[in-house]
Amino acid sequence: MTARNGRLVLAWALSVLLLVALAGLTLSVVALGRQRAADSARDGAMKSARQLALDFTTYDYQTWDADSKRVLDDSTGQFKQEFQAGLDAVKTDVATNKATSKGDVKEAAVVSNDKDSAQVLVIVNAVVTNTASTDGVERRYRIKLDMVREKDRWLTADLQVVG
Repeated sequence: MTARNGRLVLAWALSVLLLVALAGLTLSVVALGRQRAADSARDGAMKSARQLALDFTTYDYQTWDADSKRVLDDSTGQFKQEFQAGLDAVKTDVATNKATSKGDVKEAAVVSNDKDSAQVLVIVNAVVTNTASTDGVERRYRIKLDMVREKDRWLTADLQVVG
């Protein structure tokens, strides 16, 4: 083998190694981008679910309209319709009993998710006051929220108190 042939073989081998390294780097960058997008979706769903659970468990009879509007603004679908349909009856009860509730999110976890939907469990402690218990009673809620992404916003499509 001549020196010239040896250099050609070496140049060819280095070219192949460079192409393999570039392909590996490209695949790694693509996988990292997908993982970041999945993490971002998961984080967005959890943040929105935590906020909705807090808004749902925090209200005051004196600010009921604004408090319930926050819940409606972050809702969609069947949950929004059901919440809207019950607003007047709940408002009457809250006002009659001079009820307040101060929620505090303790834990939250995403149970499942993809880029446009997620199911999140949230644990909330709330101190509830009314005319029957002016000192307040602490309640613990376990809430399951079905979240959907609409136009880059995570909204609650279903809310169930599960315990």
